Amino acid sequence: MTMVNKPYRYYCLYRPPMPGTIPRGVSNIVAFDERRNVPEIGREAWGYAEYDKPLTAQEVVAYELAVPAESNKQA
Repeated sequence: MTMVNKPYRYYCLYRPPMPGTIPRGVSNIVAFDERRNVPEIGREAWGYAEYDKPLTAQEVVAYELAVPAESNKQA
């Protein structure tokens, strides 16, 4: 059985995800056409960025990101 690591997902609350609005090292970016409700975080977001490693708490605060609890668990 192969262990697959799920990416660490961070939702962009106030701006669409793009260079300068998210930390470096991103592995995947998904930008929504408009701000939409995301049930995982219980609020609206502009999209999300995924990383292979978790961001620091300081990065999450500085870039105004939201972290869904379930998406950051390792499979």
